[in-house]
Amino acid sequence: MEIEKKNLFKKAFAIAFFFSIIGALLKINHTENSSVFLIIGIISTLIYIIIGIYEVNNSTRIKSSEKVMWTIGFITFSFFVGVYYFMSGRKNIV
Repeated sequence: MEIEKKNLFKKAFAIAFFFSIIGALLKINHTENSSVFLIIGIISTLIYIIIGIYEVNNSTRIKSSEKVMWTIGFITFSFFVGVYYFMSGRKNIV
């Protein structure tokens, strides 16, 4: 169960990235069902933001001031903080 929890952020981030890029490309080309891809991308983005905030706030390794900064970062700069969290920050938090 713990392994599935750790992989859930990676899966949600990958799905959000994929569907957002594909949806944007389809929207540029004025394809009919491009909104569906963008909606899936936005919902996946919300999911990985919620998962990231949950993991940060339940961590015992970081201080409360860092938890606040991570939370603000996820809310305001979701993609950039998500990439940083995915690449390096997650090892130190979880």
